[in-house]
Amino acid sequence: MNLKAEATSMGQICWQRDDETWRIRHLQDQEVPFGKLRKLAGLDELEELVRWDELGRYRPLRSEGNLVAGWLFQAKGKEEFREVMEVIYPGLWGNAEAWKKEKLKVDPWAVALAKQTERLQNQALQAGNMPRRVVEENCRKRCLNPRRRRAKYPCFAQVPVGCFGVVWRANSKSLEERQDTPGLEAGLAK
Repeated sequence: MNLKAEATSMGQICWQRDDETWRIRHLQDQEVPFGKLRKLAGLDELEELVRWDELGRYRPLRSEGNLVAGWLFQAKGKEEFREVMEVIYPGLWGNAEAWKKEKLKVDPWAVALAKQTERLQNQALQAGNMPRRVVEENCRKRCLNPRRRRAKYPCFAQVPVGCFGVVWRANSKSLEERQDTPGLEAGLAK
């Protein structure tokens, strides 16, 4: 995976690269001087930080928009940067690589729904156009907030966020249909 050298953001985090050091922090802290942020000592401390929200509640979905702010992690080299990304957004790097190689396998909405319990299938059918509604009512309020640039990659949520909203989005028929979906374009170079 090729990484751009300039500062950029994705999801709830942003980073700045200087030579072989990446300074990663919460997006809300991008204007805060590095020295005023709590420096995390290692990946174990980062893992503990991303596990809880600001009220001390467990965060079962890493893609949920409730990552705690006020911290700084300095990754030394590409491998540690990758590990940081895996701690914050598990599976993201592998999904990005698979997407780039056109090998990311995502079930279409109907196939994903067919694998669910009858109860969930009935709920989905009663909900009408559930994929679009989920994206509009849930995802856009959180990790799919419109960005300054158009996306080249889909959202890589690691769980069925909002019951397959992301599955629907990733299966759009063309790039134009998913152009407003922010993703990894800021962190990856083709």
